[in-house]
Amino acid sequence: MTGRQRSVRSCDASGDVGRVAVYACELAAFDGTDLEDERSFEEVEQIIRAIAQGPWWRGPAVSVRRARAGTASSTAAGSIGRAGAPVDIRPAGGQCTVATAAHELAHALAGVEHGHDDMFRQAYLDVVAMGTNLDPLDRRGTTHVDQLADAFASAGLALAERRWPPPDAGTVGAIAL
Repeated sequence: MTGRQRSVRSCDASGDVGRVAVYACELAAFDGTDLEDERSFEEVEQIIRAIAQGPWWRGPAVSVRRARAGTASSTAAGSIGRAGAPVDIRPAGGQCTVATAAHELAHALAGVEHGHDDMFRQAYLDVVAMGTNLDPLDRRGTTHVDQLADAFASAGLALAERRWPPPDAGTVGAIAL
C-alpha cells in the first residue's frame, strides 16, 4: 500500500445495499413536508453546522461546501481507514433542504463506508430528531422521525444499534425551519 487513503462517496451505487429503498422511504416520509422545501445554501449550512458542532455530535469534523454547478446529487465524502477523518458535505443545487442536510449528516455520523445500511438508517433517524423534531420552540415532537421510522419498517429495513448517545432535546439549540 502506498499510504494514500481510499475515498468513498456515500452515493456510490456500486455495492450500496439499501440505497434505492432508503430513497423510497424518504419520499414516503418527507414528500410534501417542509423538510423538502428548498432553502438557501447558507440556511442548510447553518443547520449542518448547528448539529455537527453541537455537544451531542459524536461524528467526525464536517465541512460544508457548495457542489459544483450541474452536479445532480448531494454527497458526503470522506476517507476510509482513518478513524475520525473529516467528511465533506456538498449539497447540490435544487437539493438544499433540511431532509438532504439530515441525510448527508447521517452518512458522516454512521461513517461513509456504511452507505445506506442499518447503521446509516439509525444515524438518519437520530439526525432528523436533532435537527427538527426536538426543537423546543417548534414542538413537533417526533413527527418526522416517526414518519421515517415507519417507512423503514414498512420496507423491512432494519436499524443498527447506535454507537453514539440517543438524541437529546437539551443538547441542541433551536434551529429555525
